[in-house]
Amino acid sequence: MAEGEGEGEGKLIRSLRSQILDLPPSCVEFCPAFPSYFLVGTYSLQLDNPAPSAGGASSGPGPDADSDAEVDGQSTQPKQHQSRNGSIITFRLSDGIVTHFQTVPQPSALLDLRFSPHQGSRDICAVVSSTATLALFRLSPDQEQPLEHLNTMDIAAMSQGEITPAHWEELLFLSFGWHPSRADMMAITTSTGHVYLVRLPTFDGPWELNPEPVITHTLETWCVAISPIPPAPEESDGTDETGEVSFRVYSGGDDSKLRVRTCNWNQGVLGESLPALEARGHDAGVTAILPLFQPEHGHELVVTGSYDEHIRLFLVPPFGKPKILAESGLGGGVWRLKLVELDTTPNPEYLWRARILASCMHAGARVVELLNAADGDYRFRVVGRFEEHQSMNYGSDFWPGWKGTMPVVSTSFYDKLLCFWELDNWR
Repeated sequence: MAEGEGEGEGKLIRSLRSQILDLPPSCVEFCPAFPSYFLVGTYSLQLDNPAPSAGGASSGPGPDADSDAEVDGQSTQPKQHQSRNGSIITFRLSDGIVTHFQTVPQPSALLDLRFSPHQGSRDICAVVSSTATLALFRLSPDQEQPLEHLNTMDIAAMSQGEITPAHWEELLFLSFGWHPSRADMMAITTSTGHVYLVRLPTFDGPWELNPEPVITHTLETWCVAISPIPPAPEESDGTDETGEVSFRVYSGGDDSKLRVRTCNWNQGVLGESLPALEARGHDAGVTAILPLFQPEHGHELVVTGSYDEHIRLFLVPPFGKPKILAESGLGGGVWRLKLVELDTTPNPEYLWRARILASCMHAGARVVELLNAADGDYRFRVVGRFEEHQSMNYGSDFWPGWKGTMPVVSTSFYDKLLCFWELDNWR
């Protein structure tokens, strides 16, 4: 296994623009259908009787942010009622200028926001919230109010009453992931350690959440990703003649585990599947998962981020436990990973290369290069660092149409800061 330290490496980048938002930002993403526009989700927590604390009243969405202090699993403070709200903010980036277009208040705090990756629906954005709701919006820049709400459903409605939290029980949706090749499916994670599959027959709803968890962790499940299993040549979309779809679900939890399960899905029903496999090697919660590609049939390369400040590359076989191929320290908890580009054409320098944008909590943002070198070794290298954020960097994204110079928007939580910066001459 190759191991290195990425901290302190790479070009130090300065912001070109910055502004303070009204509420703490938790997530950000550019719209693939209208690349000049991006959305920011916000998260505000207020205690009914806030106790004095260094962090103030607005705790963040990350590990331990909303938890009372614990000793041997027992809370040392009485539970206080917590109310959360948030918003979705629409911005436009044009000629280096960031312009605010619209703010849509939300009754709950937002923890994850992602546009659909599918052709024909890339203007559709989903968000998940602190009250276990899923909401879909459509971005239409030619409208006076560009962000249109389509529908919102909570976990009780989507599961047809099979999952109904008690009035005193807090159940948060923490993250989600679209199926990369099927527009009608996603996976959602919860603060109770579960991963659920959701079927979306239409974007307007109703939607169907399968009440049987596909994966379970012993603590919060911070992240999830779905990866399709390549079909046989005669099955162009991964669906066999019975209508069954096979795919992998990856999840990361605060229990420091990466879990992976191969699933069979047929008409909204989870079929017989092998139990989830578990990968060790993280020293704290697993907070980000990025499937890269499958170098050979059944084997997959997957990058993870952890609260232990490391980024890692795993090889996931069709059977057996994942194996760590490389890891590197980035100086902060690796909260989110976004693939910038992937080159799988071999050349004298490398067999393949991935470039990744990483949101690294208190360390700021990193642009990371991952190589499978010509000598067969795997290497992480930091090529750019942005460190002007004075608190947790939970969200970063790059402008989809970049060439040569990559424009980036990044955010930080407690200081409510949004920054625009560029990585120059990077080809």
